[in-house]
This record gives sequence, C-alpha cells and structure tokens, in this order.
Amino acid sequence: MVETKKKKEEPRIDIFKAWCKGCGICVAFCPTGVLAKDEAGYPYVKDIEKCINCGWCEIRCPDFAITVEKKTKEKKRPEEKSEEAESERSLASGQ
Repeated sequence: MVETKKKKEEPRIDIFKAWCKGCGICVAFCPTGVLAKDEAGYPYVKDIEKCINCGWCEIRCPDFAITVEKKTKEKKRPEEKSEEAESERSLASGQ
C-alpha cells in the first residue's frame, strides 16, 4: 500500500529589488534558510519548500522590499459571488 503525502501549499515570496538596499536583514532572520544573498548582495529565494510562512523576512525588512503571500484555504465560493451580483442587478433595475 502506497501512502500519498499531502503536498504543502508553498507561499509566494516577492522581492522588490528596486526598493532593496541589500542589507541582508531578511536573510539573517529567516529561521529555515529560505533566503540567500546573490553575488551583488541582494536576497533571492533559495529553497521555497523550506518556507514555514513565519513572515520574519517581511516584518524585519526596513525598506518593505519583501512580501510573503500566505495562501489560505478559505476561498470565496462562486455561488456566493453570483448571488451578490444578481441582487445588485435587481437593485439597479428597480425590482
């Protein structure tokens, strides 16, 4: 019997190099070693699978140059969206 392992959803880490001054604080505070510095001293995502969504890199960045998008499992159901649109349409038409 083969067990299927549920794959963890990976976060998305965006680094805005135009805002980054290459201080290395995000790399230093990452507890799992997801981030590393390139040859110019700017951070890059080395191993996204290790990310635990702690957000330390984003919190500690003095230039707001890094963001971590935490994926949530709660998604808006399409039925709710269509019901809202339908009620807006009926209000607009005066019914």
